[in-house]
Amino acid sequence: MMHSPKQFAVAPQPVPDAEALQPAPDSTSPADSTAKGPSGNGRRRLATLSALVLVVVLASTGIMWGYFHATHVVSRNALVRAHVSELGVRQGGVVQTVHVDAGDRVVEGQLLAQLADQHLLARRAASEAAVAKLNERIALARSELVFDTQKAQAELARAIAEHQRMSAEAEAAELRAQDAAAFHAARRALAGRGGVSAETIRDAAAKAATAESLATAASAAEAGALAERDASQLALDSLALREAQLRVLQSTRQEAEAELAQVEADIESTRVYAPAAGAVIRRLAQPGMAVDTGTPILSLWLTDRTWIEAWVPEEELAAVAPGNPVQVSFPAVPGERFAGVVSQIGLATDFEMPADYLPQTRESRMRPTPQVGVEIRLDAPPAAFLPGMSAVVDIRREAG
Repeated sequence: MMHSPKQFAVAPQPVPDAEALQPAPDSTSPADSTAKGPSGNGRRRLATLSALVLVVVLASTGIMWGYFHATHVVSRNALVRAHVSELGVRQGGVVQTVHVDAGDRVVEGQLLAQLADQHLLARRAASEAAVAKLNERIALARSELVFDTQKAQAELARAIAEHQRMSAEAEAAELRAQDAAAFHAARRALAGRGGVSAETIRDAAAKAATAESLATAASAAEAGALAERDASQLALDSLALREAQLRVLQSTRQEAEAELAQVEADIESTRVYAPAAGAVIRRLAQPGMAVDTGTPILSLWLTDRTWIEAWVPEEELAAVAPGNPVQVSFPAVPGERFAGVVSQIGLATDFEMPADYLPQTRESRMRPTPQVGVEIRLDAPPAAFLPGMSAVVDIRREAG
């Protein structure tokens, strides 16, 4: 059985009138509108004020920048300079020890490296033994010479005294002989007149003969004493030859000492010492390496003379003079400035230098005009004051 669809009744809706369709008036007051945000005029005034403040700040900064550059010469083409020495050996050999490493601080006179020196030590021992042996020989020869000289001098003095005594005795004997001969002659003269007996004459003759013999003996003794004196003098003079032999020994010792000194110098030349206080940049040789004379062993930064080299354009050079105060900053030490002074002005521009000598080469600069190096000394350098560090230098201009 079929059913008809169910019917639903729809209630009619009311139609709004025209007034109801109009938007309701805004009930917000002017005061409430102002509280919600600035008006267009307020925003414009705020923007103008901000612009004025910015202009004032920029103008002040520009004025300060201009004043600073009017009173200072600024160089950003600057770096720390130092004497760097490559220390070599004075003779060839094999590196035995390197006592320092890169970065080590050293003091003047410190032993840094040395070559093998065993063969030189053996030569030194032999030379020392030779010198010691010659010293002993010389000491012995000198002692013997002194003793023999004193002995010869004493013998000569004795011989001279003996000769003098013999000479006096010979002279006295000669006088006695002459007296005896005169007495004998006088008695013979009296004998012719019978005034003297023959016995007296014979006695006088015997005495004269005896006195003559004694005079002859005394003369011979004097001659013997003279000969002995001459022999003693010859013995003393012969010691001069011994003195010459001693001088030869002394010359030989000098040669041995010179040989020893040469060996000592050779040993010393195997060692490398720090010529001044500094720091080791790098080691150029290692133990076991064979090196020739002059081969560098170490690269050493000599800290006794470290400075800042600032390059200044030639047109600014008239404003820079030794003694000008300087302020220096380093990128490696941010936030700090260091006081110093201009100590020296260079004598040549960078056009006379190698192309890579300056931190900023001519090719890399915006204005490739010639620049002159200015040496700066700091009153108290920073702890990290290393060769090659870049720097910014502000040099106070000369007044006037």
